[in-house]
Amino acid sequence: MWHTAFATLVRNQRSNLRAYPWTFTFGHIIDGTYLVLVTYFSYVYLIQGDVQSQFAAYAGTSDYLTYVIIGGALNLFSVSMIMNVSRALITEWREGTLEALLLSPSSRFGYFAGTAVQQLLRSLFELAVVLIFGIAAGLRLPHFDFVSLLIGICAYLLSCFSMGLLLGCVMLHTRDTFFVQNTLFAFTALLCGFQFPREYLPEALRLTGNLFPLTDALALLRGSLLTGGVIRIGDIVPVLLLCAVYIALALWSGRRIELRMFERY
Repeated sequence: MWHTAFATLVRNQRSNLRAYPWTFTFGHIIDGTYLVLVTYFSYVYLIQGDVQSQFAAYAGTSDYLTYVIIGGALNLFSVSMIMNVSRALITEWREGTLEALLLSPSSRFGYFAGTAVQQLLRSLFELAVVLIFGIAAGLRLPHFDFVSLLIGICAYLLSCFSMGLLLGCVMLHTRDTFFVQNTLFAFTALLCGFQFPREYLPEALRLTGNLFPLTDALALLRGSLLTGGVIRIGDIVPVLLLCAVYIALALWSGRRIELRMFERY
């Protein structure tokens, strides 16, 4: 499995450097920088630093800039991770290499793990650049518990990976990427609470947002960053359960879709 993961990582990295040297990465950095600037100008010139007490009660902090910049940066990060993992197989199909991949004895989990790690390395670079601009705009992080932060990061990465696997099955089944992925990202941007506390949403939408493991993972990670809150094992159980369901559905549906594709060949 690890040989497959490493080989996939190296192949994807070489392919990205040759086909998309810096354009893709630069585009995400521009998106993140634009988000930071819009947040800063909205806070300083539009609402003039006047944050309602209701926002502070919902968000757990009155630091609007830090809350929104962290949420926006994590949203861009999740989009990069989910999109790259989900588009892996349909990209193989479009390039004509899917049949060879499915017939090979390589580990399927190792393939997706290598894809995720390669994207993680690139996304971390994008995130670091955006956070530098965020710090210049007023992003301030308090002292946080390192173990809790590490747990929150792992839960967030697992959420992105599991959602990417299931989204990839939907893409491969529908033979579509643009409509499917952008529909999901629109829902997660609205329902997961990246830009505003979910308490502002109607109850029906809040319950719908709970269907995404990203929702609880985001709340845990941002809570540990904003307030230095301690994440306990019981706090990540809902995230782990949802991720397990997503991965199980992806493995089950993925196998059926692969068999159906072989029948068409």
